[in-house]
Amino acid sequence: MKRLVVALLAIAALAAASAAIAQQKVLRVPFIIAETNFDPAFVSDLYSNSVCEEIFESPLTYDFLARPAKLKPQTLEALPEITDGGKTYTLRFRKGIYFTDDAAFNGRKRELTAADQEFAFKRLMDPKGSSPNLWLIEGRIAGLQELIAKAKKDGRFDYDAKIPGIEVVDRYTLRVHLVKPDYNFLYILAMTNIGAQAREVVEKYGNDIGAHPVGTGAFRLAEWKRSARIVLVRNEDFREEHFEAEPPPGDAISRQLYDEMKGKRIPQLDRIEISVIEESQPRWLAFLNKEIDWINVPLDFINMALPAGKAAPWIAKRGMRYIADIDPDITYLYWNMKDPMFGGYTPERIALRRAISLAYSNDDEIYLLRNGSALEAQSPLPPGVVGYDPTFTLGKTYDPARAKALLDMFGFVDKDGDGYREMPDGSPLTFIYATTPDQLSRQFTQLWKKDMDAIGIRMEVETAKWPDLRKKSKLGKLQSWHLAWGADYPDGENFYQLLYGPNCGSSNDGCFQLPEFDALYEKAATMPPGPERTLIYNQMARLVTVYAPWKLHSHRKRHQLVQPWVLGWRKHPFLHEGYRYVDIDLQRRAAEVK
Repeated sequence: MKRLVVALLAIAALAAASAAIAQQKVLRVPFIIAETNFDPAFVSDLYSNSVCEEIFESPLTYDFLARPAKLKPQTLEALPEITDGGKTYTLRFRKGIYFTDDAAFNGRKRELTAADQEFAFKRLMDPKGSSPNLWLIEGRIAGLQELIAKAKKDGRFDYDAKIPGIEVVDRYTLRVHLVKPDYNFLYILAMTNIGAQAREVVEKYGNDIGAHPVGTGAFRLAEWKRSARIVLVRNEDFREEHFEAEPPPGDAISRQLYDEMKGKRIPQLDRIEISVIEESQPRWLAFLNKEIDWINVPLDFINMALPAGKAAPWIAKRGMRYIADIDPDITYLYWNMKDPMFGGYTPERIALRRAISLAYSNDDEIYLLRNGSALEAQSPLPPGVVGYDPTFTLGKTYDPARAKALLDMFGFVDKDGDGYREMPDGSPLTFIYATTPDQLSRQFTQLWKKDMDAIGIRMEVETAKWPDLRKKSKLGKLQSWHLAWGADYPDGENFYQLLYGPNCGSSNDGCFQLPEFDALYEKAATMPPGPERTLIYNQMARLVTVYAPWKLHSHRKRHQLVQPWVLGWRKHPFLHEGYRYVDIDLQRRAAEVK
């Protein structure tokens, strides 16, 4: 009898727990590429940053619905005060913002201060961390280079050293002195990677800090199974914030989202469950089976979901929301400019890279592999960012005959009769294409192989998971890599920094280092937005065309489908995911998911 009572109590407890879970607002989303870790000073990929953005808070953020994008304070009382002709920024932090609880705080409630923001800046500078995000502040903040040079000389970074460019005025005030006027520094202050961190947390976890993110944001990390599953839960101590936004006039979807969220306390979600689903078919089936809450329609299923470019009737019948956008991004293949075969700035190496670029068909990629869901890139700048010029053109981008003529002219010919070209000195010529093992990437590989065979270039494939390729890329150990870059902020500088010479070793994976390009970049950085700066950006685009450190591909279209119980959400062009602005209609979900 006693055992029966115990068993019945256990069953009742499980039933109560299940009922409680059913009442939780849980968002389930997919990542198509595995994360790396959650150290904002180290991560530079979209998916890791999407998680970091919910845990850490930068001083500024974006209005979730305003278009064009509009900055607003996040941990600051107001937008920074800008003085000294644009060289000095004064940041006044709000009182009463606290980090989530952690053992590093020894049971004390830990308030955010100006010194935490100073520490976040310094973490990017520490040579030991080799932060790929150093470009955010390198060349901007006064005294930074000298402190880095001293750290390299001493073999350690002095976190207690004073920097002329970062002044902690008082507990809640930070003053940043720039080396020159910088019209984009406000955007830097909205980047997750400079979000404030508590020094005692970083020191406690050391090299494992990427698995122990502690911030002031709306969520905290509850579970992490690498490359498989990430769970975030509501930060119960998050300050009282309520949803406000400025939907643009005439945008019916944004107006509807605003009405769904207006005045609600942030966050509404109790839990976010992220699954890494690299292959498109299981990801699509999970969405159709109501196991995930939104999806960017995989290219393989565009015709099923969007016949003739319009949402299929079954989408409306199931109550799904369809949102189409052009992402402010660029897809491209970079060449390692230090590679002994494809790198360098001599005429024959430039000709080799340009020939391969001309031999690859962007149209085939866009219409055969992407099902028309992209625009061909004419420069590194996408629509939607300041400096984009819709009239700028590269001319003909696919010309196999010209590619062969270039190769012949510079001595890249088939010397041994095996059907493939050799280097001018007769040594082997091999194009090594790095890629991931998923099905879509295999299709891109096949297209590259077909086009390379057509001009007699031997191609080998280096296949590895994305995090492994990323590590090799940052170490300069890849010959090439087909990548994408989504805008961090709405200015062309954010794309051209990927080619700026001093960023070699951080965001400039290919280590393109051209003094003429760098001089134009530095000149543009001191200029306000306008036609004159756009002309400089166009000059930079021409240099990219001439020297061919990249093969430009496309700007991708986003076809977002959202389940009917998800409220308030659409992809923001410069925030990552914006989970904190999402709500779940539990009654609708219960009715739909049976």
